[in-house]
Amino acid sequence: MFELKEEELLRDMLNKVTNDLDKRPGSSLIYNALAPAAQEITKLRSDMDRFLEYSFASSNIPSEYLDKRCREHGITRKCATYAIKLGKFYDCESNLLDIPINSRFSIDKINYTAIEKIEKGNYKMQCEVIGSNGNYPIGDLLPIEYIEGLGKGVLGKIIIEGVDVEKNESLFNRLIVKVQTPATSGNKYDYLNWALSVNGVGNALIKPLWNGNGTVRVLITDIEGRSPTEELIKNVVTTIEKNRPIGASVTVIGIKESNINISAKIIVEEGYNIQAIKEKIVININSYFKKIRLKSGVIRFNRIVNCILDVDGIVDYKEISINNEKKDIDLREDNIPILESVVVDSVT
Repeated sequence: MFELKEEELLRDMLNKVTNDLDKRPGSSLIYNALAPAAQEITKLRSDMDRFLEYSFASSNIPSEYLDKRCREHGITRKCATYAIKLGKFYDCESNLLDIPINSRFSIDKINYTAIEKIEKGNYKMQCEVIGSNGNYPIGDLLPIEYIEGLGKGVLGKIIIEGVDVEKNESLFNRLIVKVQTPATSGNKYDYLNWALSVNGVGNALIKPLWNGNGTVRVLITDIEGRSPTEELIKNVVTTIEKNRPIGASVTVIGIKESNINISAKIIVEEGYNIQAIKEKIVININSYFKKIRLKSGVIRFNRIVNCILDVDGIVDYKEISINNEKKDIDLREDNIPILESVVVDSVT
């Protein structure tokens, strides 16, 4: 809207100077005075275009500008958090062993600190690296400092999931939900906004009157669209209890996962690698599953076929099955599909 080429602007400026004055490029005083001004004005006009674009909320604008637009509606970006996992410790005879609080351990080049005792030999281990990287290590822990009597330490399940700083896309989606849904007086959109405001929640489905008058069911996923931890569910309960209307009976549950196994016998065009084809099939199916999470309880057989046939190098298929069935798969309302395996065979 505001942007103008430097050459065009300089030409317009020179045209406003009478021709009886010297305005030759490079040698005249007038030209040398106007050229730098035209350059700076052009840059300023370009900045004006950019700032105008940043004034409208979008997932594509710089984070600082999106943060400002969201704060106008009482929404703030979710911060990164530390992962907390279960650590179990044993002596040399495989008996559970207590260790000092603040003991540090290492696994896969990531350090964890014992921050709280759960019971004998069981501790909450907080990752020293903030974000989601702390969720993944599992196995034997190596003590950073000597601990008397320690025979073995094992890092296990996630207690509190570590999350990264909220991405623009997620923050923008929460803004759209807040602005475009009429949340008021404890209606379903209020519960949706309350659930989504909790750090670690990826999505939520609200069912008013699910068990009679005054009842509300809140179904949540974690930030990865998977089944949430018990700690995350408790955090959502705490947030909703602070905000809900008096008299409402709220049940918060985590989404359950249904493992899906795909088997396909396909005809492959000559020159294509079957492993590369399989990887693209997995990407397509996971993308489809992501779209239907909390929106549809049915895995459409034809959509799975499309996910496979859309991959370059596949001519046709001989046989496709979903969990050994050649039909649509019905999921329970509180379940989401998780792709467990894809078996692809090339046939002629």
